[in-house]
Amino acid sequence: MEVRERYIARLMSEPWQQNFTAIKFVHMPQIVVNPWVRQRCQFLCTQSRQSDLCPPFSPNAAETAKVLEDYKFGLMIRREETVPFTREVREVWREFQDALVEVENESFVRGYGKAFAMATGNCVFCHHDDSLRPCEFIGKRRPTMEAIGINLYDTLDMIGWRDMLFREVEEPLNLFGLLLLE
Repeated sequence: MEVRERYIARLMSEPWQQNFTAIKFVHMPQIVVNPWVRQRCQFLCTQSRQSDLCPPFSPNAAETAKVLEDYKFGLMIRREETVPFTREVREVWREFQDALVEVENESFVRGYGKAFAMATGNCVFCHHDDSLRPCEFIGKRRPTMEAIGINLYDTLDMIGWRDMLFREVEEPLNLFGLLLLE
């Protein structure tokens, strides 16, 4: 079996193998957490309060910062999608989040016992209504970075990717994910 360090090096040098565009190494101090990010998510998002992955039910910024103390590094993962989409937007996000969960699971098997992945946007592996019924995607559900207070703008700025958030309407859309590793 491939040693864990070689696995991460291969993942970073060959992101297309997992259907990603690029992967960048992130040290924990580069991940910026601010309470206002979660607040914006809670009060401005139409999906707020519709799942236990969304504010006010998701962990707050202080809890997130405390959890990040248990990690040494992570990988910021980017996938570029051309627009207009050739399939439904939800399918594009689901495919990306599926790939993140797959990389998380592979990282766990390779010896990263605290591997945990999450994406931006909304979790597509949960229902979005007021019922708070059990999720049918057990094992795939993840809070989004915004829902737990991670400031994507400042985090991407710290790793030199901030300009990838801004685009013209006809330019490709970048999807972002974060894989936390010990």
